[in-house]
Amino acid sequence: MKNYRLKKEAVQFFLDKHATAIYDQDKWEDLGVDIKALEEVEDAYISYGHKINSTSSSLCGWDENGSHFHFTIHFPSVKFSEHDKFSKGKISRDLMNTIQSNLNYFYSQFAKDDTANR
Repeated sequence: MKNYRLKKEAVQFFLDKHATAIYDQDKWEDLGVDIKALEEVEDAYISYGHKINSTSSSLCGWDENGSHFHFTIHFPSVKFSEHDKFSKGKISRDLMNTIQSNLNYFYSQFAKDDTANR
């Protein structure tokens, strides 16, 4: 299901709490907002590697501290003013905690499968 936010020029006509809100079309309709006042929000995605410059990325490696893999999380719909709020504090911690929890589960399953194949 697609998600939407208020267009920049429409924000002034709505409550502040809706200025950066992202909802599906049904929720916006429940709030009485016309689809013409909305813009579609691109989904977040993850890519393998961390871009170093325009022609190369750092993907992964191994050293005496173990293996490391680089991923980049993209939030194409986050605007400049939201980036500061998004990149600091609780939101970043919650995202890191969620990723860490999933990573721990993934690695435990990998180790379990690896042990079963020996």
